[in-house]
Amino acid sequence: MVRKWSFVAVLMAVIACAGTAWSFDLTVLHVNDSHSYLDATKDTLKPEGKSTSVKIGAWARLQTAVSRVRGQAQNVALLHAGDAVQGDLYFMKYGGRPEMEFLNRLDFTAMTLGNHEFDKGPDFLAGFLKYTKVPVVSANIDASAIPILASKIMPYFITSYGGEKVGIIGLTTKETAIISSPGNIVFADEAETARQYIKELEAQGINKIILLTHVGLDADKRLAATVSGVDIIVGGHSHSLLGDSVAMEELGEEPDGTYPVVVKGVDGNDVYVVTAWKWGRVLGRLDVTFDDIGRVTAVKGNPVMLLADTFKRKNKDKKKVELEGVEREEMLALVKKSPVARVVSKDNASEAFLEPFREGVNAMRTDVIGIAAQTLSHIRVPGVDESGLSLPHGSLIAPIVCQSMLAKMASTGEDVDIALLNGGGVRDSIPRGNITVGTAYTLMPFSNTLNVMDMTGAQVKRALEIGVTRGAGAFPYVGGARYTADMNKSEGNRITRLEVKGGGDQWKLLDVERTYRVVTNSYLAGGGDGYVVMKDVLKRYDTGFVDAVAFIEYVKAMKTLLPIESADVNFIPTK
Repeated sequence: MVRKWSFVAVLMAVIACAGTAWSFDLTVLHVNDSHSYLDATKDTLKPEGKSTSVKIGAWARLQTAVSRVRGQAQNVALLHAGDAVQGDLYFMKYGGRPEMEFLNRLDFTAMTLGNHEFDKGPDFLAGFLKYTKVPVVSANIDASAIPILASKIMPYFITSYGGEKVGIIGLTTKETAIISSPGNIVFADEAETARQYIKELEAQGINKIILLTHVGLDADKRLAATVSGVDIIVGGHSHSLLGDSVAMEELGEEPDGTYPVVVKGVDGNDVYVVTAWKWGRVLGRLDVTFDDIGRVTAVKGNPVMLLADTFKRKNKDKKKVELEGVEREEMLALVKKSPVARVVSKDNASEAFLEPFREGVNAMRTDVIGIAAQTLSHIRVPGVDESGLSLPHGSLIAPIVCQSMLAKMASTGEDVDIALLNGGGVRDSIPRGNITVGTAYTLMPFSNTLNVMDMTGAQVKRALEIGVTRGAGAFPYVGGARYTADMNKSEGNRITRLEVKGGGDQWKLLDVERTYRVVTNSYLAGGGDGYVVMKDVLKRYDTGFVDAVAFIEYVKAMKTLLPIESADVNFIPTK
């Protein structure tokens, strides 16, 4: 009898094992376009329609969030999808060192290179890559002309979890050759390169493959639809915010798509595309289950905004104050129930590591970068400023900021026709005397990035019509163009003359049929201040360059700032 029951038990165990499918679970954590923002950045959420100032991100906060996941999941890959540098003052001060050392501290599995890694040339890039031990992957880069850099880049990295291998292939946008300063680096076609190295990995028996890309969400979708053998694409470059639309909208955010974006691959399998906004504000998380032949059988996405424990709203005196009492408790409860946001504390060791660098950055704010030969007064709409000074053509500093935007794009070889800035994008006048780094960040405190857009002449005119009609902070200032606004005309017909500067400083009337390349700030590009026409522009690109940094570089180059002699705005007020 004992033997009989032993046999039955064994038989049942065999049957049970036969019925249990083999699987492998992988948790993919990721960030992208962190742009040297090692501290938290400010933003505004609108829970229940109430504008609330928050702080999001910080690498010490990211460390806490990553450690928490590693304590929960067994197989974790942490990936960076490029543009780790160029943005905040840390890069200007330290040339990439703290950013790279943070990659080590968080023990990233791999990173790819973004276009901004090349902004100061390939030799400079090779110089700061020495501070990281993280594998750098970019398969479509041929850096053979720069051996010191070539030695630091591999096409892919193979990571192993208990014998299960995962291949990570890096790709960098080939537009880097145009929008950055890579020197003699050659960038091959992204899709052709991916196919080549997927075959190479498959020949090694690797059937779980991730593309780690810096090409932008739309390009990632095309890769997913046309390249066979891809399971997951972890991307960057477009600063796209993905997530559950309902949960995001409850916080006042409008996502660019679901997380993950699911694309039907050329081989019939679904490909899962993810990206994590910008500046270390979001830690992306994709939990994936593979079967024994490398097919994805289950996916769960959970990107989370990393919030500081501070929430401010304007009081009756229009001053931002910290929420207290019931309002604070309600806000904390809303965040706690949200699947896309979480209050996260900072890791103490990471804070201690960053503090000496932070002290250097804070000291840098007093560095003199140039001189204002006279007070450069700011007024949003042409008229008389608070001191009684008549400014019939409007702000004296906003047109200079527009010139700094044009100069920044020219420095990259980007052919831009017009710079467009809202009056509210500049916050103050610059007094006569020394201009410091701190002056620039006081002038433009929002960390707006420069966006390049291809707009028809009709769209440009429409944007200006919106700006002059809305007035106040929406009032438009331009570079490379000049216009007359007659406020006595009917709405939509107030721009009576609009000219664009061509070659040889020749002015030509705007052609409504022609396409112009326009640089503006990210706020306007997203339709801010009522510039809804900007949201309809299909061909656009977020350069990642911060407006304040572009202004700093311009002031350093010019040394002395004077008002622009020729008026770009001819304003005829209502009679």
